[in-house]
Amino acid sequence: MKAEDVIHLCQCFDRANLAFWIDGGWGVDALLGKQTREHSDLDLAVHFADLAAFEHALHPEGFVRVARAGDPEWNWVLHHESGHSVDLHGFVPDGEGNGILGDPKDNAMYPVGALCGSGTINGVKLRCVAAPFVLAFRNGFEPRDVDRHDVAALCAHFGLARPSRFRD
Repeated sequence: MKAEDVIHLCQCFDRANLAFWIDGGWGVDALLGKQTREHSDLDLAVHFADLAAFEHALHPEGFVRVARAGDPEWNWVLHHESGHSVDLHGFVPDGEGNGILGDPKDNAMYPVGALCGSGTINGVKLRCVAAPFVLAFRNGFEPRDVDRHDVAALCAHFGLARPSRFRD
């Protein structure tokens, strides 16, 4: 997925008055202000109540939701015949400012402050997940090569310590 594709989709969401925050690899590149690697998908944090509206906005662009057994109800992935996808993470705000993903007992969330980041893609300013939270989220999974790349780039750019899973 090219930066131009991301900007086009973001413009579609803006026209539909949909709130979103860039997450995942494009979120990292937005924070860095430049594309640093290839991306096949666009991860977005969105309000759970807006999931269907995002699906509606993406349909004319050729994206179709493919629901799989076992997928959480808050995580919708829409695929394009090009091989690109948009991965929607639908959260419900709680009274404390967190964005809860699914059942609150699962403790999956965008914590207070996570959705306060901003960055740029092709010079366009966008909201995204803040760098310290990107690092914390990546620390919760077995690192892949792209994760190692993203974490190293964020830590170098922002002067942040590497999370424990990413220390040599």
